[in-house]
This record gives sequence, C-alpha cells and structure tokens, in this order.
Amino acid sequence: MVSAIVLAGGYATRLRPLSLTKPKSLFPLLDKPILEYTLEALREAGVNNIYLSLRVMADKLISYVESTGVNSYVKPIIEKEPLGDGGPLKYIHQNFDLDDDVVVIYGDIFSEMNFKDLINFHMKNGCSATIVGTRVNDPRRYGVLYQENEKLIELIEKPKNPISNLINAGMYVFKKELFKEIDRFPYSISKDFMPKILRRCCVSVYQYNGVWADIGLPSDYLKLNFQLLVKKHPKGYVSPTAKVSERSVLNPPYFIGDQVSIGSDTYVNPNTVLGKRSKIGEGVYLQEALLMEGVKVGDHSYISNVIIADNSRIGKWNRIMEGSILGEEVITKDGVMLNQKTIILPYKEVSDSVTEKGKIIL
Repeated sequence: MVSAIVLAGGYATRLRPLSLTKPKSLFPLLDKPILEYTLEALREAGVNNIYLSLRVMADKLISYVESTGVNSYVKPIIEKEPLGDGGPLKYIHQNFDLDDDVVVIYGDIFSEMNFKDLINFHMKNGCSATIVGTRVNDPRRYGVLYQENEKLIELIEKPKNPISNLINAGMYVFKKELFKEIDRFPYSISKDFMPKILRRCCVSVYQYNGVWADIGLPSDYLKLNFQLLVKKHPKGYVSPTAKVSERSVLNPPYFIGDQVSIGSDTYVNPNTVLGKRSKIGEGVYLQEALLMEGVKVGDHSYISNVIIADNSRIGKWNRIMEGSILGEEVITKDGVMLNQKTIILPYKEVSDSVTEKGKIIL
C-alpha cells in the first residue's frame, strides 16, 4: 500500500487578488477545483490514505473536504506554525500512520498523472526516492533536473542558463524512513531535502509527458483553462442544468457550467468559461473570459480576456478590457468601463469608469 501527502498550505501572492479569498488548490479548472483532479487521480491509483497539509485558509479547504464527502479517505492536517513544504512530511510521519512509500504532491499543481504508473516505476527502480520531471519551454522559473539513465544527478533551482528543459514537476515518491532526515522547521523539499537524500541514496527520475501546469500567475491560470477546454470540449460544453436562450450565439470552444443562465442575443465566443450558477444578461459579448461561480453580468456588457471571481456583479453596459482581474464579490455599476489590466480587490464597489491602464483599486 501507498499513502499520499498533498501540500496545500502556502500563500499564492502572485495570484492576487484571486488568492486573497480562495486557496490556490481550490481554483476551478472548467468548474472543478485543481485539488479535486489530484484526489481523483490518486484514488484511481488505489491510494486511499491521503493527508492534506493545510495552513493558509485551512477552513475553506476543510469545508471543501467535508462538503464533497472525501473525508472518508482524506485527512486534513493543519500546521500550527510555518513548516515550509518539507516540514509537513516529518510532522505527518511522526503523528500518523503512513505506509512505507508515500506520494508527495503540491495541491496547486495540475497534471493528468497516472499515479499507478508512477508508483510502479518507483517500485521497479529500487531507489528510496523518485522525482517527477516534465519538459517546459522556459525552465528558468523552475528547478531543473540533471539526470543520467533515469537517475537524478543534481537539482538546480531557477538557473539563469539551464542545461536542460526537464524541470521538477512538484511530484515525488519517498520511502517514509527518509523523512527522519528533516531536522528543522521550516524546511524546503527542493533546497534542503533533495540535496540531502541525494548524498545518501539514489533518486529515480520519472519523465511525465502530459498536460502540466504550475499556475503561478493569473495569465497561467487563464491559459490552462483554455488549454483544457480545447482538449476536452473542442465543440463546446453546456451543462444539462444550464438555461441558454435559443437566440444566443455559441462559438466553440466554450464551457457553460451547472445552473448557468444566458439571455437572448448574447455572444459566447471561443475560450469562454462560465462557472456554475453564473447569470448572463441579454446582448452580452464574452470572449476569452473566465467567470467563476455565481457571477452576474448585466445586459449589453462587453468582456474580453478577463477573469472575474466568485459572486461578482457586473452592471449593464459595462466594458471590461483585456487583462483585467476582478476579485470576489466586486460590484460595478451600470455604464462602467475598465481599461486594460485593471485589478480590483475583493468586495469593492466601482461606480466610475477606470481610464488608466493597469490601475489597481484597493
């Protein structure tokens, strides 16, 4: 048997304002939280002993676990102090019953990993640890793996001149006995733990070739939604519980979630994702837009290349321009225009147009 530890306790400062009110691991991808994809993949691999390490907004993640019924096999563990990403491994090992082999994965990483294949690879290679690598176009943002014959030689953090585009994908398998090597808090897996265990044992490298993303920036998050949309629903998707006017125009690919309503003469253009319970008025134009749960858009508004967080209210005759991000429960009055890259923090009410590009409304 194999256990798993999902690390979901950190801040996501670069994803503000979205991450001010929602943990990154609960960000929806086609209306389903990132974390849910991970938990489903682990279950499919037969992993039924999963620990969820929490700190920031732990209450929201615990509510998610309880509301979805996964608490029968997922055990939330709240950090009492900052432990880094490595510290929870030792804490859970000391206080709970882990199996001999443990999958460790960041809760804000999206992949289509077959964990059964990963576990079999780990067992077959006979090393005490396995690290997952994946190839990216620009590896300078990540830890780069230097490996020979499926064995890790060195992990180089964010090199200016990478020797490879094979990077640390944020997924591992460890023998639980290795967690004894963690000797302080906070502790880093990549900077402290991996170099230490490399000196005493071999580390296998499993190369993953599927869809992978670390959504470090809002643009990454938007791009990943669109990438999955094209892959999973190239002809578009409309939930059976959605109500779409026959006089609206749908140009694929698009995703229209549960209980969404769309009024007449509205254009839903390519790369539009509408989260559950969103309500779109009449004569609205949407393109390359991501609306989270419960967003309302007034009649005759124009929204292009924008992210709008949960339960925001967009007035009539609004024009929200490219690169703008609206936090949770933002309200814009009728006739408002937001220029490019406008950022609005949660719970703000905007009555006047914003003409300055890149304006941040605190």
